[in-house]
Amino acid sequence: MAYSESFSTKAYFDGLRQDAQFGTSVLYSLFRSDAQRLTALGLSEGEVASCFRLAVNDMARLARVEQVPEETPMEAFVEQATLAHALLMRPDIAATWPEHPLLDEAALRLTQQKAVVWSVLESFDPGCRDLLLTAPTSAEATPCAEALQEAIGNDDMPTEVRIAALEDAEGFRVWQYTSRHEQAYQPSATAQPMPEEANRSAWRWAVLALIGVIVAYAAYQFFFRPKTLAELYASNFNPPRSLLADWEQRRSAPASEEETPPVTEDCLMFLREADAAYQTGDLRNAMDPLLLIVLDTTSACQADAWLYLGIIQLRLKDPITAMQCFAKIEDLERFGEDIYWYQVMAYLQIAQNSPHQRERVAKAVELAIPNIENPERRAQAEALLENLAP
Repeated sequence: MAYSESFSTKAYFDGLRQDAQFGTSVLYSLFRSDAQRLTALGLSEGEVASCFRLAVNDMARLARVEQVPEETPMEAFVEQATLAHALLMRPDIAATWPEHPLLDEAALRLTQQKAVVWSVLESFDPGCRDLLLTAPTSAEATPCAEALQEAIGNDDMPTEVRIAALEDAEGFRVWQYTSRHEQAYQPSATAQPMPEEANRSAWRWAVLALIGVIVAYAAYQFFFRPKTLAELYASNFNPPRSLLADWEQRRSAPASEEETPPVTEDCLMFLREADAAYQTGDLRNAMDPLLLIVLDTTSACQADAWLYLGIIQLRLKDPITAMQCFAKIEDLERFGEDIYWYQVMAYLQIAQNSPHQRERVAKAVELAIPNIENPERRAQAEALLENLAP
């Protein structure tokens, strides 16, 4: 197949990154029919549909982390990604693995494992689904998690893979988009082929029409579309780069005239240990020293430890546990502003999987603004409230 008349691969990936739903629609409109050629290798139509859905999900994943196969035409990359999934699903087919650096076998296999979880999750009621997506780790012992495990019915699936699938809320949304498109997709096997010249002409007009749609849609996205909750969260959640540096800055500028309580050597040692792990991205090990601090009810930095535990839980996408950590802080004089702000971040994270809670988040921001004294953060909160307005 020749890949002459096409947008740049980067344009497709930018579309997926900026609006996955619209980007998925474009991929289905242009490339879904071509995937049917895989039936010639012995795949059923259902297997082809699954492979194409998995390929779209992988492309959306790569788009989110801005890994773009710019040197490969989009048509070719879609074909290669779909074929790669087919080979993982059916090793018996007569085809060669596409040697592309972005088609990592382990990553593609993980997508297939996640898809098993997502397919079951689609059938769950919204309440159960929201609970599992919002706090996958905390919900492990709930009836919803047990029902999910039973429905999957695969004892060989590691718990961490199931958790990873639930934490990948963006991936699940793309899976839902592909599900809707597959339901609407009808192969045009009985259609009479158009003459070659007419086919080329129709393709040129289709490309021109699509360019017009994309330009108009991009203008709408840039000027008029309200930001998604995920975009608002990403632009407003700025956790400290270093726990120790944040702690030292906080103690050097106390919020009141009261004397700052003295800090023990144990407290400093645990904070340093936590910060060392935190700065390397080892968030779960960073929690261990902080937990030792909070267990000591006499510790002068217990409130600091609860704050940092809450921030780490936000980074681990567990907003429920994060809010529980913030609720443990009693020193509102020193921490009140941070507590209000990070609680808003927790609400934003919860609402990403429950869009109907947008008004609740707006109310939380509105209540937090009077308690925010930092001018920069206050302006940030006011801008956030404006973006949350219906």
